[in-house]
Amino acid sequence: MTVRMQASGQRPLVDSLTLQPLLDKHSVQVELLTEKKGLPFLKHVQYQITTKRFKLPVHKRYSDFDMFHELLLQRFSYRTVPQLPPKRMLKGVLTSQSEREFIESRRRGLERFTALVTQHPFLGQDKMVDIFLCAGSEDVQQKLRESFKKRGDEFLTNQIAAQAKEYLPTDIQIQITSNREFIGNILSSFQRLRDRLDRMNQRSHDHAADLVLFSKELSVLGCDPSPVPEVEGVGGRWRTQRQRLRGLSQDVMTLANRAAQQGGREEEDVLEKLNLFMDLLHSYKELCDRHERSMLVDHQKALLQKPAATRRHAASTAAPTHTPAKEQRSAQQLESRLTQQENAIVTMELRNYFSLLCLHQETQLILSQLPLTTHILACFIQAQAQGHTEMGAMWSELGAALLHSQPQPKSNAQSQSSGPVHLQTLLTDTQSQSQSQFQPSPSPSPIPSPGPSPHVPHFPRPPSSPGLQPVSPRLPTGPTDDATRASDTSFP
Repeated sequence: MTVRMQASGQRPLVDSLTLQPLLDKHSVQVELLTEKKGLPFLKHVQYQITTKRFKLPVHKRYSDFDMFHELLLQRFSYRTVPQLPPKRMLKGVLTSQSEREFIESRRRGLERFTALVTQHPFLGQDKMVDIFLCAGSEDVQQKLRESFKKRGDEFLTNQIAAQAKEYLPTDIQIQITSNREFIGNILSSFQRLRDRLDRMNQRSHDHAADLVLFSKELSVLGCDPSPVPEVEGVGGRWRTQRQRLRGLSQDVMTLANRAAQQGGREEEDVLEKLNLFMDLLHSYKELCDRHERSMLVDHQKALLQKPAATRRHAASTAAPTHTPAKEQRSAQQLESRLTQQENAIVTMELRNYFSLLCLHQETQLILSQLPLTTHILACFIQAQAQGHTEMGAMWSELGAALLHSQPQPKSNAQSQSSGPVHLQTLLTDTQSQSQSQFQPSPSPSPIPSPGPSPHVPHFPRPPSSPGLQPVSPRLPTGPTDDATRASDTSFP
């Protein structure tokens, strides 16, 4: 799928044009200024834009972005112009926390919009982009309007607009239809993927919030000032346990901070890149809709008007030559209108071919960015692996420190002589038993087959674990005499 341009004896490839690296975080930065300008009831937010092309930061309001977007759509109606974030606050944005989240979401959207515009091979080289990135917020809208009035839309300034038909392949309509369906399927699939990633990211933030609440509850429990009942062996243990709970609260708070960092990493490294790619696909979908809605429909209307004007012209020429002056002027006016209409139809046909060429170029640009999907998925896998590794290591260290701080369990003889066994000792013994179940047991010695020997083979006592009573080994079955049974009536 190649479009070649034949100009001045050369055949440069149109599809050699590609978008610049979109994932460079330092190419465009849009930051939110803390101060709000204006009266208390008319405050507005300002944004600071910094680009690699122009090192000097400039301040902009959202209305400046809105004006810039409208002029881009008028000048580059045949190109992929990215969307702007919502113009107004969503319904229900009332609390200060919701307002901050909405403004931050808008800031990210404006940053993606600016990055897509500046990295585009056609939009990024236009004079209006330079004005927007250099002029201040006071006079930027006026300068943008003056620049657009001087130049008009892209069809009037493009050098190959009149020869666009010569550069189109013969099956351009088939290619556009198939490419539109192909890119539309990709857009639908990634919309569903983004919904799942949003839910996963929300769970990361919820997990961090739950850990914060968990840490607070441990802190409240550890700092409880109520007196401890003076029961033998309980008061001192619980006071020591309070100190451990306070330390555990700080460790869980560290885990909460790490979980919040994981959520931020997912937003920055995965969701923002995916949203940038989605904005690019959405702009292509809107371009296809504009082409089908305006160019093709208007062209068909003009073609329907042409036969009627031709019939009127034929009727006027068939009239007698000796006509009054008024009728002659009417015929001249009709012929002039017919010529203007034919010129408009020719211009509309040229615009239609130029629109097809631009649409095919934009399709090449979109297809050249499809490898971004692999990069985004790789970032997602890396973020998940890093997050689970870090959290797993911290949980393991916390568990090991908690077990190390527990009191050592007493032996069975000490527990019998010292009276009642404490609950903590029983819990520790039970944990030791559960851990011993996962240790590989030594292979038992083979049991000799029963024979005529009257002696019972000796079974060594297995090592007893704390809290476990030894189990008597089962006797081998076989013929024995009465003396042996009398001498070995019981086993320890």
